[in-house]
Amino acid sequence: SPLSEGFAAVTSFGSSFSQRRCFSTPAKTSRDGVVGHPIDFDVNSKIEGNESQIVTIALEPGQVLRAESGAMMYMTDGVTMNTTTGGGLSDGFKRMMTGQNFFISDYTYEGSPGTKGYVALGTDFPSKIIRLNVEDYGGKLVCQKGALLCCSHTINIEMEFTRTMTGGFFGGEGFILQSLTGEGDVFLKAGGTLIRRDLEPGEQLRISSGCLVGFSEGVEYDVQMVKGFQNVIAGGEGLFMTTLTGPGVVWLSGMPPERMISEIARRVPSGGGVAFGVPIGGGGGGGGNGGENGGDSSQQ
Repeated sequence: SPLSEGFAAVTSFGSSFSQRRCFSTPAKTSRDGVVGHPIDFDVNSKIEGNESQIVTIALEPGQVLRAESGAMMYMTDGVTMNTTTGGGLSDGFKRMMTGQNFFISDYTYEGSPGTKGYVALGTDFPSKIIRLNVEDYGGKLVCQKGALLCCSHTINIEMEFTRTMTGGFFGGEGFILQSLTGEGDVFLKAGGTLIRRDLEPGEQLRISSGCLVGFSEGVEYDVQMVKGFQNVIAGGEGLFMTTLTGPGVVWLSGMPPERMISEIARRVPSGGGVAFGVPIGGGGGGGGNGGENGGDSSQQ
């Protein structure tokens, strides 16, 4: 009948419209051969929480989310996970050298057009999460080891070597940093308060070892010796401080995991046994608040 034919036409149009909406951007292929459509993170991502944050990503059919293995909190019906080395043994070992896991997980949604599946990811340490578009910063971001939580499937994880021996030995980040290149967005994690500083050409920023989260292309990374005998002995920052020289953008963390772990270990009773009746904990709270306040006061 004309009514049924009209209904069928409307249904067909709605189905084709939903399919066109899902594939409004051309598919892109990652370096390891994974094909997927880009995710609009402005619409399909949500960061929740305060001191310990999570991120929820909405996936449409044909889209791929690449995430650190072991970071998933939950995924809804229709979402599938495919864990691989991301290109072979060499790529897996390369990620391990930059602080990531040997394996990496790709999440896709196999539902019908017009519907979405959801993936929630958490961190292995109470952290803030920040989303950055790599192309907005010259196509490259250099981060501390293990900073990456998840990203577009077209993001490449490379090794970035420190330019000087002193930077590798005393910079607090080791000789190898994490370089993120390619097209798309990345979600980075950082302990405590997360701040951003924009450096002018030639402007220097001296930071405590371990507080570095990442910096954009153009920023020079090195270390300088702390001046003054009393500062070295009693300043609490050691013999060297990390020096970042602009131009570019720098992201800093107020409570590096290594600092918190060191404080906890310092307060654990020695002797190798269990000390009954001795409260362990509570002492780290002051250090955490101090890091948070310090981060807030640094942000102008």
